[in-house]
Amino acid sequence: MTSTYEDLYADLGFLFYSVAASDGKVSHAEMEKLKQLVKDQWLPMEPSRDDLGTDAAHYIDISFDYALDEGMDADVAFDRFADYFRQNKAQFDPSLRRMIYETAAAIAGSFAGNNKAELVRLGQLEQLFGE
Repeated sequence: MTSTYEDLYADLGFLFYSVAASDGKVSHAEMEKLKQLVKDQWLPMEPSRDDLGTDAAHYIDISFDYALDEGMDADVAFDRFADYFRQNKAQFDPSLRRMIYETAAAIAGSFAGNNKAELVRLGQLEQLFGE
């Protein structure tokens, strides 16, 4: 299976949802932080567009919103990203890994600082990247 940027960004949306939802709820502040980071950091980095002209980085928002609307379990969302990561490790250079982790940490800290569940999720992400 060939991976596309749309696949990468969709699975990043699931990862970021898993961070936001790790404590059982997704706050408005976490959603706003994600939207700001996609706009300020991910969109400028990604020039590719899908067949309909949607910037590929918007798939982060799309899959985050999908997971939220479906009430997806945070662990299921994390596992989707982890499976993608393990199948496409070569795609994740140190710079991309750092940007992913920084985005996840910013989402976790956007609402009343980091709570224990979010810190555990960030630790799982660090562990995954160390595999």
